[in-house]
Amino acid sequence: MKKARISAVASLVCAVPVLLSGCQTTNSAIPYEVSTENVLAIQSGLQTKKVSVSSVSLAQGVSENLMCRMNGDVVVSPGKTLSQFIKDSFQKELFTAQAYDIHGSAIEGRIEELSFSSVTPANWTIKMHVYSTASNGYTVSIKYPFETSWIAMEACKNTANAFSPAVQELIKQVVTNPQFAALAGK
Repeated sequence: MKKARISAVASLVCAVPVLLSGCQTTNSAIPYEVSTENVLAIQSGLQTKKVSVSSVSLAQGVSENLMCRMNGDVVVSPGKTLSQFIKDSFQKELFTAQAYDIHGSAIEGRIEELSFSSVTPANWTIKMHVYSTASNGYTVSIKYPFETSWIAMEACKNTANAFSPAVQELIKQVVTNPQFAALAGK
């Protein structure tokens, strides 16, 4: 009887960590860093015009709840969705370039594809259509590569950490596009 109780307790002790590990999220606290290259492209493209970013939304069928290797959803910034992170990052770039004005032409983004692969070759794929009150806009897309790992937690951490530079590359595609100035009504 004692042996059965000890065996049951041992089984429970071993099972608890396994049950709890499935609830973990992949979190990254790396903040977005403004790109000098993007700031210069914004200043060159818009010159004296100013714009705002009214929204970044998801196209029908696109989800931003992306699970990584059964470790939970990828969280790139606590309390923010992936689309909010993209919008905030774009606003930071415009603000740093002194091209942001809440009353300027309102740029909107619609994410048409959002996915990642955490296995070799690891990458983020993001496709976004940008438009404004002044222009029908254009579509940009990136496939941003990053290092992965055989260990699930490390691979998922790398996935979360790679989102910020992937967004930086996405914004670069937006602001270096020849049609960028048209979003401001130029």
